Amino acid sequence: MVIRGKSVMLSVSLLMLLAISGYYLMNAYYKSLPLLAEEGEPLAPTTGAPSKGLMPDNSLEGYAPPEKDFFNEYRLEREKQRSMQLDLLREIINNSNTSDEVRRQAQQAWLDLTTTMEKELAVEKLVIGKGYSDALLMLNGDVAHLLVKSDGLSQAQAIQIIELVASTLQLDVNSVRVIERK
Repeated sequence: MVIRGKSVMLSVSLLMLLAISGYYLMNAYYKSLPLLAEEGEPLAPTTGAPSKGLMPDNSLEGYAPPEKDFFNEYRLEREKQRSMQLDLLREIINNSNTSDEVRRQAQQAWLDLTTTMEKELAVEKLVIGKGYSDALLMLNGDVAHLLVKSDGLSQAQAIQIIELVASTLQLDVNSVRVIERK
């Protein structure tokens, strides 16, 4: 009987750790949102010449270090965090000492997370399909923030994007925010 109590406590502790890490990540993201909306310049490339290696010496003249792409960097970080969350949920679900209630909650959290991932991917691909070079969707409950890579969005374009996101996610248009990023 004591072993079962310990397993429940372990499962609840793991779920709380998952919730706290999710809250921390979302909180850190939303604190940086005003900076993202105001920031108009692309990230500066790293300085310094590449080290000599297999490249011939005459090819260094036209070399420019690659710029960090915000959209790709964010996607990689999001994927890493989601992978950690899914691994934690998988451990809870597959643990034989996990109670049925905790297992059910972990399975629901797994489904919610994978559904969110599918929605984000679908909306991002739809916006890119409309001719924009890149897009990132961040869902937080019933509020969607969409970062669009663009050199200038007109009001009509922003409204079109908002309507597309709202209809795809079945949200109210007032729950969708579009942020332009160059």
